[in-house]
Amino acid sequence: MKTQPVREQLLEHTLVLIRRRGFNGFSYRDLAELVGVKTSSIHYYFPTKEDLVLEAVKEYSNRMGEHLRAIDTTLPVEEQAAKFLAPFRQSCGSDLICLCAMLSTEVLCLPESVHKMLQGFYERSEKWLAALLERAQSTRAKQYPVPPHQLAQVVYGALQNGLIAARLFGNTERLEAAADTLMGAVRPYGSTASDSQPETEAQSHSVS
Repeated sequence: MKTQPVREQLLEHTLVLIRRRGFNGFSYRDLAELVGVKTSSIHYYFPTKEDLVLEAVKEYSNRMGEHLRAIDTTLPVEEQAAKFLAPFRQSCGSDLICLCAMLSTEVLCLPESVHKMLQGFYERSEKWLAALLERAQSTRAKQYPVPPHQLAQVVYGALQNGLIAARLFGNTERLEAAADTLMGAVRPYGSTASDSQPETEAQSHSVS
């Protein structure tokens, strides 16, 4: 990281700090020590902490967007779902959770511009999941109990909560329960589980 420009180093460390501690869990002094610069240097690039977090959300959203776009929608729906789940499984058990989920718990401390970006992040992820569920529903003998867009919201919320709960309980049980719910929803009716195991890092695109 030392070979990166200072601005990029600051942003990379911010992505980790927010995912680990949240918006209020670190200061510019913490960031300055990690990068090896003065706090005045941070203010040069990011005048306020709100400016810094806005850039962090943009960067994180872009990385997740790249991950979703890289998933080939011509693959079997189960494979698409497994690729979607890979970053959740990679993060689960570490001390990092989704940056946007973390910031959503502190939304009252953040400016409206960040609110809108967080909302957009959730909506894009849910929209992708809803499209996947719509494709999967055509292969099933029974309809979902709720429309695909509602089921997408439920599943995505459960996945995000699973990452948070993994910290509390020290296990991946709740995240895997949410993942199994998604895999069950996209599995053709009457078939058996074909791949409930996480992908390797080489098979997926990490957003961390």
